Amino acid sequence: MIRTMFVILLIYGLGGPAYAQALHQQIGGRVSVVGGAGLAGVAVTDGRTVVLTDTLGCYTLDLAHDAELVYLTLPAGYQIPLGDGRPYFYRMLNDRQAPATSYDFELEKSAPDNKHAMIVIGDPQVYKLKDVDSCRAYAEDLLRYTKTELRDYVLHGMLTGDMVGDQPQLLTALTEVFSGTGIPFFYTKGNHDLRPDSRSNAQATRYFEQNFGPNYYAFNRGNVHYVVLDNVFYLGRGHEYVGYLPEGQLRWLEQDLKTVPTGSTVVVSLHIPTTHKPFRKDSQQQVMRNASHLYALLESYQVHIISGHTHLQDHYHPAPHIWEHTQASLSGIFWQGPDCADGTPPGYSIYLADGDDFSWRYKAIGKSDNHQFRAYAVGENPERVEDLTVLVWNHDPHWKVGWYEDGIYKGLMMNYVGLDPRTTREVSTHKATYDYDWIWTAETDHLFYARPVKADSEITVEVEDRFGNKFKQDVQHKKR
Repeated sequence: MIRTMFVILLIYGLGGPAYAQALHQQIGGRVSVVGGAGLAGVAVTDGRTVVLTDTLGCYTLDLAHDAELVYLTLPAGYQIPLGDGRPYFYRMLNDRQAPATSYDFELEKSAPDNKHAMIVIGDPQVYKLKDVDSCRAYAEDLLRYTKTELRDYVLHGMLTGDMVGDQPQLLTALTEVFSGTGIPFFYTKGNHDLRPDSRSNAQATRYFEQNFGPNYYAFNRGNVHYVVLDNVFYLGRGHEYVGYLPEGQLRWLEQDLKTVPTGSTVVVSLHIPTTHKPFRKDSQQQVMRNASHLYALLESYQVHIISGHTHLQDHYHPAPHIWEHTQASLSGIFWQGPDCADGTPPGYSIYLADGDDFSWRYKAIGKSDNHQFRAYAVGENPERVEDLTVLVWNHDPHWKVGWYEDGIYKGLMMNYVGLDPRTTREVSTHKATYDYDWIWTAETDHLFYARPVKADSEITVEVEDRFGNKFKQDVQHKKR
């Protein structure tokens, strides 16, 4: 009798999802168009095993012992379902509103999404309500831009993590800002989006899962396959973590990629960058430690990795088939001063997909999308007082930075690593008035210089991005 009561208490009294799964090791369901036919070939997963729906849209899934969610890979051509303004493509396994062994998904057809746009926002990291208010003003800029420049595109958004700065009470207000745009935003877990008082990575991550669902998943738009991964691995002590992809995610990704045709464009979003530039820190908290294994899994695809975390704007080419784009923070230097630590103005990136073509651009808040660089006349940069200097925040090695003196083309400017003059001046002048004492400036290799021949010449800077778009600015040349 005592043994029987113990088993009953174990099954019914503890009430957690793991115990519900002990009773139901296998689940099934159907993926269909709303009120209509089933959808074949849709991937469904518990985060461990990936299965595909059959010709009737039905699936059967053997659950992992620790699974808490069942979710699908949203197919191209269907709307992103929303719950509280957030993508809702999952079901909790202990959801009492659904049968314990059956989990169905209904999807609505969308406008053709071969031509679509992704808005990428890096590290809002709000600490105070006034920071949330600033995000709200920035979201208005985003809305104006999408309703004009992107009106012909199907839209979705991506936040690269660190939605809040260890202030969980602000999470609802912050996510409401982005939900209010009407754009479905997908979320990536950052190191400030977990519970640092937890004993393990699994427990610390549960805070994110309770708000956003699975911490790794995939979806399709047009010809592009999108994957979101969680490479913030919490060590169970204070705020300690490392950049690392656990084996479970790598195994899941292996299965996920089997559903993607070789040669396709794959976009991977994660918080901590997988690589770094030689002058940047290569610590276990700044760079993912097992990135080479991720690269190997992705070797059959054309890959773009979207990361955040550093609060700086950078582009890398770590492997022949991979571009990594690290997104500057929306918060600038933690909402202090006008720019990010490398001089990048707060803003967002726009990635455009048109069939198999994939392009991108940076949009500064309050500026035209033609605002792509900042030029300093001779005498304005303390690091190079004799030179014309230019900061091109979205620069990668395929960009060209040229200059004219008195209407004569003088060639390409020379690249160098240094500090943005405006940001350096701002921080040194106002640091004592900032809310936090950790404010810093950071070196960047997006700086260029040239030395004019004449003291009173007319200078024009011309910058051409990798896609052939040209941007010009006249510089008031000061006498030396």
